[in-house]
Amino acid sequence: MLLNEELCRRRDVLQEKLQLLELDGVLLAQNMSLYYYTGTLQCQYAYIPAEGEVYGLIRKNMLRGKQEAGVPLLPLSSFSGLPALLAEAGYLPKRLGLELDVLPASIYFRLREAFHGAEFSDSSSIVREARQVKSAYELEQIIEAARQVDLLHAQVPALLQEGRQELEIAAECESILRKLGHQGFTRMRGFRQEMFFGHLLSGQAGAAASFLDSPTGGMGVSVAGSQGAGHRLIRRGEPLTVDYCGVYNGYGVDQTRLYSIGSLDSQLSIAFEAALAVQEAVSALLKPGVTGGEIYLEALRVAKEFALADYFMGVGDTQAKYVGHGLGLEFDEFPILAKGSQHLLAENMVVAVEPKFTFPAKGVVGIENTWQVLKERPRKISITADTHIVL
Repeated sequence: MLLNEELCRRRDVLQEKLQLLELDGVLLAQNMSLYYYTGTLQCQYAYIPAEGEVYGLIRKNMLRGKQEAGVPLLPLSSFSGLPALLAEAGYLPKRLGLELDVLPASIYFRLREAFHGAEFSDSSSIVREARQVKSAYELEQIIEAARQVDLLHAQVPALLQEGRQELEIAAECESILRKLGHQGFTRMRGFRQEMFFGHLLSGQAGAAASFLDSPTGGMGVSVAGSQGAGHRLIRRGEPLTVDYCGVYNGYGVDQTRLYSIGSLDSQLSIAFEAALAVQEAVSALLKPGVTGGEIYLEALRVAKEFALADYFMGVGDTQAKYVGHGLGLEFDEFPILAKGSQHLLAENMVVAVEPKFTFPAKGVVGIENTWQVLKERPRKISITADTHIVL
């Protein structure tokens, strides 16, 4: 169970934002929002007033909810009974915030009917902003996730053999992570964004872009699952990237390492050195007050110095215009280190920095690590050495 002190801290941060926007409260419906503010996934909704206690609203499972939650719980007998239930708790919101970035339109229209006369406001941004700065508790979970994925990489070299399928190796990596306590999936908030454990990609297949907002995609096992590892055979002299996430108690670490059986050609080797140089330049800017846009421009500047800007974070119209992202309970949290991003870094934000270079005929090379923003210099949370492993 989450400590009451931790849940109160989270509530207070969001309530300050609600008050600034003159909202009476926010009704949360997204899974990680519910967990973040109540300590359980058993709630169907959570109500956070501008002042007062957080309430979890449960249709099922109340028994388990009571075992897990760190906030008061109310039984929700019907959707139409939502306003009356909040009224019994002393709340009659006239200006109500909703997570309109993820809330289904059908639920929105039902809420509009149930809370007749109330004014709705999109509170998606402030809900996400409130989760950017990580507490000591959250950092502990993220550090454990880094240990988890580091233990995986200690075993990866033994799995890599010429002629094996990407999918076969991926399954073994995923089994290792599960045995280490990985929850079995990663969470993303963005619409249509989904990912399993991550991506294990080799050679030309690694350069295949997908619908995912990522510099890597992969062919996957079918058109219906068109990302990640596929049936391609591992070949000598080709890059193999293991871009897997560690997840501990819901909190994640994002990390990519480069492997190959035999050496890579000079273009790929130079690109890997460029990725390390981008990482070094970006990490020097991971300080409070720097914007995500400034960091992206610095990353692009270094890529241009290596004459590799055309291959940075993808190619052509598939280029991703970012170099990193926040992470915690989800892998697309704020801040975004992207072109034009006005997100300001602050102490104890956690970001993944992932400079990668894509060559359509050859594959992908790059690096990814997770960092904690601090006042003077960032802390590298990822443990595994950045080295390109040649077998």
